[in-house]
Amino acid sequence: MELDEFEKDILETVDADEWVSTDSLESRITELQANLKNQQKKLISIRVPEQDLYEVKRRALESGIPYQNLMQILIHQYASNKIQLTV
Repeated sequence: MELDEFEKDILETVDADEWVSTDSLESRITELQANLKNQQKKLISIRVPEQDLYEVKRRALESGIPYQNLMQILIHQYASNKIQLTV
């Protein structure tokens, strides 16, 4: 399988030991939630397919966070180029 440039960059940082594992998922979630609380927010309204919303809610429940927070995290990570989407 051929890696794209973004994937190669990630692999290089992993090989260089630039990634640090967090002690617990709960502490990372708390950190992300604190970051979200400190930012100014804008209320938006979007239409989402019912099945997609169901899956987001299910995954949020598995992670122990409200689904709105999960959606905020996803939007923030996309906006800050931490994740990429295929469209």
